[in-house]
Amino acid sequence: MELIARRLIWIIVAAALVGAADAQDWKGMGRMEGRVTDESGAALPDVTVKLALPERGGGTTVKTDKKGRWALGGIAAGTWHIDFELPGHASRRVSVRLPSESSRLAPLEVKLEKAPTAGVSPEMRQALERAEGAYAERRFAEARAEYATLLVARPDLAPRIHQQIGFSWIQEKQYGKAVEELEQVLSAEPDNAQVRAIAAQAALEGGMAEKGRQLLAGLSEGVIKDPDAFFNIGVNFVNAGLTEDAAAYFTKAIGLDAAYVDGYTQRALAYLKLGRTAESRADFERVLSLAPDGPQAPLARKALEQLQ
Repeated sequence: MELIARRLIWIIVAAALVGAADAQDWKGMGRMEGRVTDESGAALPDVTVKLALPERGGGTTVKTDKKGRWALGGIAAGTWHIDFELPGHASRRVSVRLPSESSRLAPLEVKLEKAPTAGVSPEMRQALERAEGAYAERRFAEARAEYATLLVARPDLAPRIHQQIGFSWIQEKQYGKAVEELEQVLSAEPDNAQVRAIAAQAALEGGMAEKGRQLLAGLSEGVIKDPDAFFNIGVNFVNAGLTEDAAAYFTKAIGLDAAYVDGYTQRALAYLKLGRTAESRADFERVLSLAPDGPQAPLARKALEQLQ
C-alpha cells in the first residue's frame, strides 16, 4: 500500500512540474502597476518596462507615461521579473510575486540612477549613451563593446560597467560570462547583496551549482527583506535538481513571511521528492489553511488525499 501511495504522490509531483514547464500563456486576470522616478523623485517618462514570467515562458513590454506611470492588466499569477531601462540611466531589475490573479499589489515604486557622466569627455559621454541605448534596444553585443571602451577610459566606473555587461550576458543566457562580470562587481563591492543574489541565480541557471553555493555563502541574508529573493533562489535550485538546497531557501522565504503560500507549496513538493512525507503533509495543510480557495489549493488537496 505504501508503494502504491508513494507512486501516486509522484504522479502529483510530476503533474505539477510538467504543468509549470508546459504552460506558455502568461495572460490571466491579474494586474500590476507602478511608477518610475529619478533619484530626486521626478517622474521618468518613456522608460521601457519589460515584464517576464519565466515559469510560463512569456511576457511583454510597456512604457511609462508622462507621469512615469505604467500598468499591465490581464496577467497570470507568479513571480514576474521586471527590467527598467532608459538611455542615460543605469538599468534596474526587480522581481515581484503576484500570489493570485485576485491579489491587489501596492504600486511598485522604482528609482533609476543617472548614469555617471561627471568628468567624462564628450567622446566618452557619447560612448555611454550609445551603450545604454544599445542595451535598451537589446543590441547587447554593441552595448558591451561601448561599455568596454568606457571601461578603458574610466576604470573608476568599473563596478557599474561590469554590472551592465553581466546583465547583458544574462539576457542572452550566457550565464558563465555573466557570473564572471558580476564577480568583478563583487570584488569591489562585496556587500552588494542584490548583485550577489543575481550572480548566484545566474550560476545556478548555468548549471554551476557549486559556484552558486559559494556566492550565496557570502550573502548577508539580514539585508534581504523580500521573501521573493529567497523563493527565486529556491526555484533555481529546483531547476538545477538540488532539492535539499531548494527546500532550505523556501524555508528562508517562509521565515520572512509566515503566510507565504507559494513558499509552503514548493517546499511541500520538495519534501515529497526527498521522501519527507510528514513535513510535506504539514506544508500542504498550511497551504489550505492560508488560502483554501487559492490557485494552489487543488494540488494541496490532491496531495493530502494520497498522503492519508
